[in-house]
Amino acid sequence: MHPARVRRRRRSHEIAWSPGAGEHQCASLAVRTLGTSGSPIVFLHGLGASGSYWGVAYDRLAGRHRLVFPDLLGFGRSPRPRSGYGPDDHANAVAKCVHEIGAVDEPALLVGHSLGTLIALRIAATYPELVAGVVGFGPPIAPTRDALWHRLGDMGPGARLFELHTRWAELACRELFEHHTAVAARAARWWWRDLPVEIAADGVRHSWSSYCETITRVVLAAEAPAWLEATTVPVQLIVGSEDTVSDLPFVQARSTQLPHVTTTVWPHATHDAPLAFGPACRLAIEDFLALDRARV
Repeated sequence: MHPARVRRRRRSHEIAWSPGAGEHQCASLAVRTLGTSGSPIVFLHGLGASGSYWGVAYDRLAGRHRLVFPDLLGFGRSPRPRSGYGPDDHANAVAKCVHEIGAVDEPALLVGHSLGTLIALRIAATYPELVAGVVGFGPPIAPTRDALWHRLGDMGPGARLFELHTRWAELACRELFEHHTAVAARAARWWWRDLPVEIAADGVRHSWSSYCETITRVVLAAEAPAWLEATTVPVQLIVGSEDTVSDLPFVQARSTQLPHVTTTVWPHATHDAPLAFGPACRLAIEDFLALDRARV
């Protein structure tokens, strides 16, 4: 996928997102599927989102693949246990869900955004037999916890309140998000005005435990560099030049040291490239699949 195909992001209110099609299935995680044949592609969303993040722009992949869009454990409409949101908890939950819906005939391509990229890497390191490759958009990868903390904080006042586990975030989550979900959904649509209404509303569909443990144990633990090294499948990381979450120099340095990892920079893209540039991201996935077939 040549970065020239990525156009400058539209104004926030012009993001062209529509809900994806498919069937909602009953499994250990809430999951939407589309397509009945071909190798599976499992899409893993970021923190404070759900499988709905991957909208209609990705539906065309169902012509040759079975698409799987789970809500991660503790987010969206998936179960929210009181605790247990470490990297292996998330990886095991996705692997179990994929088995339950019968999408294990062939190894799956894992496509992740932000947090979803980290979970994809953990799955690839833990369940290599299930994974054909990883495409990760906006990976929150940095050398240390402090580096990641500062990068998340630089996203602005909204991020400092809701993306970092401050006391104010805990109070907001416990009182508003967990007990007054309708009010919280309306507040989220105002707070995250740069997102489509449905996507903003997903930002409150979690518990304090699922949010806090996930960001602490998966994102801020800064273990992703080791997971990158432990994977044996091809990995394509795509980082926007305006993405303030990914540590681009560090990610590029790691990819030069690991022959199975490639990093591509998209000019003008921000952290939400899968939402703002859905068609371009779909083409990047198709390009990766074509290269994977060529390797065989």
